[in-house]
Amino acid sequence: MNRRLFLNSLFLVTFCSVSFFGCAKQEAPKEAQQTTQTPETKPQAPQYKAYGDSVQSTATPLALTEAIKTPSNEKLVRVSAKVTEVCQKKGCWMMLTDGNNSIRVTFKDYGFFMPKDLAGKTIIAEGLVKEEVLKEADARHYAEDAGKSKEEIEKIKGDQKTVTMVAQSVFVPMN
Repeated sequence: MNRRLFLNSLFLVTFCSVSFFGCAKQEAPKEAQQTTQTPETKPQAPQYKAYGDSVQSTATPLALTEAIKTPSNEKLVRVSAKVTEVCQKKGCWMMLTDGNNSIRVTFKDYGFFMPKDLAGKTIIAEGLVKEEVLKEADARHYAEDAGKSKEEIEKIKGDQKTVTMVAQSVFVPMN
């Protein structure tokens, strides 16, 4: 019986020693420690949710000021700008700004809509920037969709020459 107890104890001590030393954290060589980056030091690329055409261009986004300098019905542009307003009825248009200029963005073929709580976020939009005349009735309609007061809507008089964008895709940061 003593022999059995001795063997069981020996087995238990051996098993615990192997488990403890085998599972203990082993340090990497100093060379490896110096070149290994921790997750905190790696820059993370922003993740985006795509609306519309999910194929994202590789072109660097232009500042809004640059994009509206030469409107074209033929040249696809990519801009990065801050959303100031979104249609509160459906999300069928939004206003972008770079601090100096603003532009109304609608969506190709009325094919997608933006979240109504997007104001304040910086997005990337790809589409055609064009010059057009906004009819007084349309300007009032947009003001109504934006939730403007009746007094503000009534102040809109006459047609307005404006630059707009028809976006085929919009990329919204997911953070």
